[in-house]
Amino acid sequence: MKKVWKIYATDLKKMTTNWAASLIIAALIILPSLYAWFNIKASWDPYGHTKGIAVAVVNLDRGTAINGKKVHAGNEVIKKLKQNKALGWRFVQEKEAARGVKTGEYYASLTIPENFSEKLASILGDKPEKPVITYTVNEKINAIAPKITGSGASAITQQISAQFVKTVSKAIFTMFNQIGIELERDLPDIENFKAWVFRLEGDIPELNRIIRTADRDITKADAVRKQAEGAMPDVLLLAKHGKTVSGDMSRFFGNTGSLLEQTDTVIKTGLEALNAAPAVSNQVSMLADKTKIAETAPKNTMILQNSKQISDAFSDLLRTAAEETGSEHLKRMAARFTALSQSFQKQQDLNGKILQQAHNGLLPETLQADLKQEAGRAGAIAGSLLENDGAAIAADLKTFVAQAGQDSAKANKLFQKLEGSLPDIQAILRDTKTGLAIGKAKLKTAETELPAAERKIRELAGKIRAFEKQGNIDRWIQLLKNDAQEESGFLKQPVSLKEEVLYPIKNYGAGMAPFYTVLSFWVGAMLLVSLLSVEHHHGGAYASWQVYFGKLLLFLTIAFFQSAITAAGDLFILHVDVQEKAWFILFGIGIGAVFTVMVYTLVSVFGNVGKALGIVLLVLQISGSGGTFPIQMEPSFFQHIHPLLPFTYGIGLMREAVGGMLMEAVITDIIYLAGFLAIALIFGTAAKKLLSRMTERFARKGKESGLFE
Repeated sequence: MKKVWKIYATDLKKMTTNWAASLIIAALIILPSLYAWFNIKASWDPYGHTKGIAVAVVNLDRGTAINGKKVHAGNEVIKKLKQNKALGWRFVQEKEAARGVKTGEYYASLTIPENFSEKLASILGDKPEKPVITYTVNEKINAIAPKITGSGASAITQQISAQFVKTVSKAIFTMFNQIGIELERDLPDIENFKAWVFRLEGDIPELNRIIRTADRDITKADAVRKQAEGAMPDVLLLAKHGKTVSGDMSRFFGNTGSLLEQTDTVIKTGLEALNAAPAVSNQVSMLADKTKIAETAPKNTMILQNSKQISDAFSDLLRTAAEETGSEHLKRMAARFTALSQSFQKQQDLNGKILQQAHNGLLPETLQADLKQEAGRAGAIAGSLLENDGAAIAADLKTFVAQAGQDSAKANKLFQKLEGSLPDIQAILRDTKTGLAIGKAKLKTAETELPAAERKIRELAGKIRAFEKQGNIDRWIQLLKNDAQEESGFLKQPVSLKEEVLYPIKNYGAGMAPFYTVLSFWVGAMLLVSLLSVEHHHGGAYASWQVYFGKLLLFLTIAFFQSAITAAGDLFILHVDVQEKAWFILFGIGIGAVFTVMVYTLVSVFGNVGKALGIVLLVLQISGSGGTFPIQMEPSFFQHIHPLLPFTYGIGLMREAVGGMLMEAVITDIIYLAGFLAIALIFGTAAKKLLSRMTERFARKGKESGLFE
């Protein structure tokens, strides 16, 4: 052991007598604490300075009208946001918001749509719709900012929803209050209505008897009316319509007689006109000059229109005559005139297309060919009618008119005889029938609806009795008259959260102090092994274990000051809120010693490879120790290595001092840290001698490359 102390004493003397060494050692002592303090201070209260996070707000709401009153819910939201200092709200136009979020000037934007008020007011209609506030976020700018702005946006929507619930429920409870007041005023009428319902329920059997008796009486009266009316239907129908129709027809056919002499001439003239019309279409179809087509086609259109009208007139006349006489010949003639009318219409369409192409400077030869073909078809039909059927059509029409005139004259004489005696009988039967029909309909309605009414009355009486069993109406009236303001406030937030904090942490900086403080201890140990040698270079014969412990004492001495200064600085410079200040410093010194022994052992045994291993462990422990996020939120790999990392127990021990100590947790953490310390010492003592030659050879080979110290 003397040699161990000799190595330690030699290092202390060199350290204190060499001003450069002293300066470096002083820097090594101070640097880890600066690392911890800067990070803790940066994390002191990040969520207390969120008003610097710029969020653009765009209000496009055009408002709506409720009961004639203009409502702008969007303006109310803006007013609330101007009072809200949680985030840096910027009230801008839509284009500016889109530009700012895209460029990173704003972290996010909220857009209140045009129909915001309208959709809020839809709760008063049959189909309520939820309004949507659009939240746009640029997640590229910062990892945490989107979560903060998202929480702010959610809080705003929750405030709007809560205020909306409060307003609507207040209106409802105010209405209930008014109903309660009115019910209290109308209580005597309600009692009278209740008595009337019970009385009506008792009279239902008598109402049923009266309706059955009246139904029998109406049935008998209707049978008598039917006997009197049995002989009248045909006479009544003839008397109602016959005189008017027969008189009109007699006059019509009387006038028509004078025109029958001209029938042959009229039909022949019309058929000749129809026969001539296709010739003009043939002329248009053969023109090769676009100018001539443009001059001739409009005239042809007029001729075709007139020809179609004539064909339609013949078709309608012959169809009517065929229906009245049952003549198959007239029916066939009517069909031929219909076909002729359709041909003229088709020619008219083709003629229009030809004219259009002529105006466009084209010669429509294909259309002209179609027109010529259709004109030939029309000419064939019209020619056949003119040569073969004109006289037959005239004869059939004369026969039809003559026969109709005779029938109309006979009918007119019959109806004149009946006219005198029918009006009185008609009036009596009509009045009797109307009266019985109305009475029977009303009685039938009453008979049909009475069971439903009876059921409703009995149900209403039963509900009144059930209601009276549940409580006095006065009690319900008092419930309706409760304070609307208090009840709406209850619905806005029906449940209150009572928070009870165990081991309270004053701020975020205090919460992060254990992590950054413990992290600085490992960083301090890494700085020591990077600048100080783990081997003894002052001569003398020393065993490997003596060198190991002799140099370790120097490292532990410096680590003591590193840890003590860092922990004390947390308390007295940063004023971190710590419940157990003395234990915080003592735990820090102990954790610093454990980390120093571990890092020193790695470098003492493995040389430069040990330094790399120390960095690897540092990286793993930053993510796997649960120092920032709960370990349950980390990937499964880090959850598995979490119990194997020294940081896990170092941070846990420091947290106990910060928030208040639970001895079970303190003892557990100390046991694990003591275990890491024991493993490091045993491994360093045993492995240094075994692996020293190999590591020396490895280091020497590395130096030969000229790339390593």
